[in-house]
Amino acid sequence: MRNHRQSEPDRLRRDARIAGLRDFQTPSLEAVEQRRRQLWQRTATALAVIAAVVVAFAIIPSNRLQEAGTGRILFVIVGVGGGLFLWAFHKETALERLTRSLTDERVLTAALTNRLHEVSLLLDAGKQMNAHLQMDELLDTILRSACELLDATGGSVMLVEETDLVTVCALGRDAAVGQRMRLGEGVAGYVAIRRDPVLIDGHADPDLFPGLVLREPYVESAMSVPLVHRAELQGVLNVNAPIGRSFTEYDLRALAVFAEQAALAVANARLYEAERAHVAALLDLRKKREAG
Repeated sequence: MRNHRQSEPDRLRRDARIAGLRDFQTPSLEAVEQRRRQLWQRTATALAVIAAVVVAFAIIPSNRLQEAGTGRILFVIVGVGGGLFLWAFHKETALERLTRSLTDERVLTAALTNRLHEVSLLLDAGKQMNAHLQMDELLDTILRSACELLDATGGSVMLVEETDLVTVCALGRDAAVGQRMRLGEGVAGYVAIRRDPVLIDGHADPDLFPGLVLREPYVESAMSVPLVHRAELQGVLNVNAPIGRSFTEYDLRALAVFAEQAALAVANARLYEAERAHVAALLDLRKKREAG
């Protein structure tokens, strides 16, 4: 069966023709607004002329009006005014549809551009992370890439050590490196136990995050996401927004996607370190046997 529904480009062109924008294949919002101003300026001028004619008839002596067939003339004038208003309303309706469509198109284009930029940054970050197997270099790359992705001013990476989270990398607060936190304590501990990303705007609720330690300096907006690979918790990634900016749910989703790649890189680096330690232990054992 043939589809008779009109496509969006055809609908835009039809509305553009109705509105008087025949020279535009795809009109812009600026052109639509200019056409709207022209339409109502001309309509107002025409209605003003019609009103002047009606006033003129009102001040003409009644005997002359009767001779000229006043009723028929006024009927024609009112009809012309009504027709003009309906014509302008029809044009305005088409212009309104064009405005909505073009606004939606701009919003979608902006969202797509942001998404493509985000994907590009994620791919670049993934390449950088996969290029490092040394844990210190990797964690520094993860944190800096996350801050670049989200225009954050600082943050930290915390790794799981038995029942604790240990801050092993920090940006903007170097004193935090080495600090330990029990799983379940504070925002990061909450994220580690729940394995759900968290967005904080303003002061965090101590009732929701037991063992919460207030940050110095105060952070207006922050996000924490778990680093999980194959159902195994590797750690928690935290990022802080600059002063005057608040993270959004969109930012949180982007960081959660980034964290999936980061968790894989951390797991690979830990596996590499374990293998390297195993090889070192075997070489050490061999040297001892040869020496004995």
